[in-house]
Amino acid sequence: MTDLPSMNLDFSKSATVWKFLHDKSFVRGLMGPVGSGKSYGCAAEIMLKAVQQKPSPRDGIRYSRFVIVRNTYPELRTTTIKTWGELFPEDVWGPMRWQPPITHHLKLPSRDNAPGIDCEVIFMALSTPQDVRKLLSLELTGAWVNEARELPKAVIDGLTHRVGRYPTKSDGGASWYGIIMDTNPPDADHWWHELSEKNPIGGRFPWKFFRQPGGVLEVSAKDLPENPEANGFVFSGGKWWMVNPSAENKTHLPDGYYEQLLGGKNADWIRCYAEGKFTFVQEGRPVWPEYDDEMMSADVQYDPQYPLQIGVDFGLTPAAIFGQRTSGGAWKILDELVTFDMGLERFGQELIGKIAASFNKAEVQIWGDPAGNKRDEIYEVTAFDHLQSIGFRAQPTDSNAFNVRREAAAAPMNRLVGGKPGLLVSKKCLRLRKSLSGGYFFKRVSMGAGQDRFKDAPVKNEHSHCGDAFGYLMLGGGEQRRLRRGTYGGSFAGGQTFSASTDFEIF
Repeated sequence: MTDLPSMNLDFSKSATVWKFLHDKSFVRGLMGPVGSGKSYGCAAEIMLKAVQQKPSPRDGIRYSRFVIVRNTYPELRTTTIKTWGELFPEDVWGPMRWQPPITHHLKLPSRDNAPGIDCEVIFMALSTPQDVRKLLSLELTGAWVNEARELPKAVIDGLTHRVGRYPTKSDGGASWYGIIMDTNPPDADHWWHELSEKNPIGGRFPWKFFRQPGGVLEVSAKDLPENPEANGFVFSGGKWWMVNPSAENKTHLPDGYYEQLLGGKNADWIRCYAEGKFTFVQEGRPVWPEYDDEMMSADVQYDPQYPLQIGVDFGLTPAAIFGQRTSGGAWKILDELVTFDMGLERFGQELIGKIAASFNKAEVQIWGDPAGNKRDEIYEVTAFDHLQSIGFRAQPTDSNAFNVRREAAAAPMNRLVGGKPGLLVSKKCLRLRKSLSGGYFFKRVSMGAGQDRFKDAPVKNEHSHCGDAFGYLMLGGGEQRRLRRGTYGGSFAGGQTFSASTDFEIF
């Protein structure tokens, strides 16, 4: 083998990373807490696989090409590329090309009858199913998806048919090809959890997921020794914690790394980032801080005396939220339909099936984004035309301005109707509840000097689509008119009271 510049690629003391690197599955995922060495393991794996490629019969060089994916270019530059550069510095391996697509071309010549290496590494930001088209021209050996929880599964699916296509057969073909992924723990309704815990992918090209030990362990109060802090236990987020003796990569971390990490964090943050458990962690500022899941989630039933109203968000990740507004002005959210990588025609059929199964013979009104009035460039019909052609009464809301939509959706959260919250969401609407609880959020932007501000537009992610559909439902279902009249019943957050109106519009 060609002599490589001095690198420490020994992961034998990190048992999970070691197993991950030696596994032969087509897709491999590595999940663990911060500081566990996940990213270094994946970066090293690219070089390990590059030196395992067959030498080309043409010139004796081992050719390979990899793409490294993150959700945004800022995070790609500040985290992923930084990790890569620590293992493969430019002063040793040659300069990177920093114009997008950012590329690092690693080359070592043949020497003493040992094959040379030609490994091209491309860094790309992909965050939505639509971004998959950026992959269409790539011929790859393999791919590394860094912080995979931030990407939709459609991106992973898109990579599966781009790997194994380089080097060409004339250069010996790919002796190994596949996809590696790493991540901090996502939420329990994430595709990673689904595939790793519930519905694994087997067969000839299996997907295998590895889970590292947590950096800390939660400790019950009854198991604490006297004077726990003097014995290394830390109290944070209302819980007691201890460093996990089985945590990996500790020898490469500063002394007291996990203990100092816990300070000032809530329990969910610690469970996710330090303990390594599947947990929803609220990031940034929620679009709807008025929402209280404990108070507003309930067992709600369809009432045939009221029309069924549906808010729809179009696009390649269409979503629909089903609700009813009562004569008293209260909203009941009954169900949700959230899809991924699906066109309007198939989504329309899903809608028909959902309504037939759960709301048969209901009077249905669909509300959607006015942008749905744009004609499709291929089929030359609007989204509303299509829905109407399959029997739905569908029309756009008066506005698609985000602030108007946000306020209209917040309105029923801020009032009481008959002593109950003006908004009740069915407990089975898991994705919508997660969206309202902070999955749909404004990203925090540090201003320095201890000050934070938030971006004006919320983050578009897997939680935003059902949040937008919910907003269109509220907007079209009458809340915009109520906003204009200023006639809300009950009390708003902050204690301000408004007079009730008896003028309610029913569709």
